[in-house]
Amino acid sequence: MKENVKLMYAGENELESKIVVLGLSQSGKTSIRQVVFEGFAPEATSMNPATVRINRKLFNLAGSSINLFDVGGQSNYLNEVFEQYQERTFSDTKAFIFVVDISDASNIMRSKYYFDLTMENAVKLAEGSKIYVFAHKMDVVAPNKREPVLQSIKDIFEIDDFPNAELMGTSIFEETIWDAMQQILAFVYPKDDTKSVKIKETFSKQDLAFLSLSTAQGLMLYSQPEKYTGFNFVKLKNDLAKMFSQTLMLEYATFSFDDSRVYMKEIDTDLVLTTVFPPNLDVDREIEYFNTLATEMKQLFQTDELIGRARIKVKGSLESYLVKNGIEKTDLLERRIEQNINYKCDVCGRNLQKSIIDVAVENAEQLERGIKIQKGFGAISVELFPSHECVEGIREVPIFLDGQLEYRRYDDSRPV
Repeated sequence: MKENVKLMYAGENELESKIVVLGLSQSGKTSIRQVVFEGFAPEATSMNPATVRINRKLFNLAGSSINLFDVGGQSNYLNEVFEQYQERTFSDTKAFIFVVDISDASNIMRSKYYFDLTMENAVKLAEGSKIYVFAHKMDVVAPNKREPVLQSIKDIFEIDDFPNAELMGTSIFEETIWDAMQQILAFVYPKDDTKSVKIKETFSKQDLAFLSLSTAQGLMLYSQPEKYTGFNFVKLKNDLAKMFSQTLMLEYATFSFDDSRVYMKEIDTDLVLTTVFPPNLDVDREIEYFNTLATEMKQLFQTDELIGRARIKVKGSLESYLVKNGIEKTDLLERRIEQNINYKCDVCGRNLQKSIIDVAVENAEQLERGIKIQKGFGAISVELFPSHECVEGIREVPIFLDGQLEYRRYDDSRPV
């Protein structure tokens, strides 16, 4: 998922929505953000340090943005928010997520105290907002005891007294967190009307059974007919790679669904097209239609104009740099340098994707910093050093390619 760290408030952009996440320290707020929006593996979030004050991040989801405020849960930070920074924190917010750690019974009433303050400020400063209470870490509760636990939280927090509040049982180790976040995203995600109309027209024109655009993690952004659950494309690719080959690169994925076939393709970084055609359609025609749709949808969701211009500017110098250093397969360059390479950080467990051009743009002033050419024993290889924000700070995961930009292997990440 493309991520920009910006200090920006909702209201500056009509295609931006603000979500504020609150709860006591170590309740799981940051882990939820990392798993759902940043591609972290759930088990990789166990050593997260406590959030200091407010962590604000702007996530770009297919041209629209989610401005996420992760509020530190230590009492001194929470008191500071409610006493000094109510306007900054609560104004223009579309949804609040209040996380309650159900494994920490001793702090339930303290959590209720801050929930009441959240409700009070939401009413005053965020008219029309919704409050979603996550009874979190449900994976520690036996299935036959979950309903009583949820009812207990519902009663203690007096959820029924607030028409704009809803209780959900969640865990980052289960689909429950995805179901909950999908419901919230359906409420807050600022859809682009132009895109919505085009998707509806495309859906009708192609006589499809289903069409959707989602994040690679499985959060649905646009769909026809409207639907609130998706397929986790990253997980699907990883499962297929385990079954067939560690170096499998999928052009697209397809599998059976009832009497139809589902086709999925990542048409841009962290943007997945999913289609279901009517039963009994010829497979060759399905593939042809699907490829046409992928092209149309990719054009509809163009990369940000400034980023696009930067990529075009760097592309020429990147090609010259590679050719100058012995990469002779120039006919492959156009296709290969735009192709995403999948890799995984060994520290945070995050699934990441970058292309050679992505790394070049990151190091536009000094290509050698991010892309190194190694020569020896009659062979030439390309070393990429994409960086990412890890739980241990900014890290790099080196990626090695052969002279034809084909071969990939992964090494340990390293601090920058």
